[in-house]
Amino acid sequence: MIQLTDVWYRYGNHQILCGIQMQVRPGELVFLMGPSGAGKSTILRLVHMELLPDRGRVIVSDYDSDTITSGDIPMLRRKIGVVFQDFKLLEDRDVYDNVSYALFATGVSRRKIKKKVFQVLAEVGLSHKRYAMVPELSGGEKQRIALARALVNEPFVLLADEPTGNLDSENAAEIMKLLQRINRRGTAILMATHNEDLVQKVSGRIVRIREGKMTA
Repeated sequence: MIQLTDVWYRYGNHQILCGIQMQVRPGELVFLMGPSGAGKSTILRLVHMELLPDRGRVIVSDYDSDTITSGDIPMLRRKIGVVFQDFKLLEDRDVYDNVSYALFATGVSRRKIKKKVFQVLAEVGLSHKRYAMVPELSGGEKQRIALARALVNEPFVLLADEPTGNLDSENAAEIMKLLQRINRRGTAILMATHNEDLVQKVSGRIVRIREGKMTA
């Protein structure tokens, strides 16, 4: 489903990735582990096709970094959910608008949008917050809303970039439980993190990255 073959990426004079070889199978939970600056976020951006490799190849579903066009990229991204450490929610919109925002661009009817938004909010346990404004939410609630937004398009894979990084230990544990439930439902997850304690409590495959290289 996702395959990186001998992927190299340089930014300016800095070699960020060196010969990365990895794959994510359908429904798999994979943790990218490593210190800050190891290249974890760059791998996620390559899978999202925000970046293209200098050498090597990235294949995501039917899309290939060697042949993808600018017109293909929006179609690919509709199939990928993304969650960030800093939430990236629209502060001047309520929860419903934040979750539904992506669906309006895809031509989904208002009736279907409402149904899908209510479904994902129920899944993350925040139906009662659907009309709350973003600044009214706690950090844990904001991350659950960000997860709902990422899931509303029913992606085949969820990319999570340090999703517990701004949370206390209790909220981080709750987000991990929620990610496990999402994964058991069949959604593949590729998560970048340096939190060894959290990962050790979860059944998933670990890929370790250090200085742009995969390590044993």
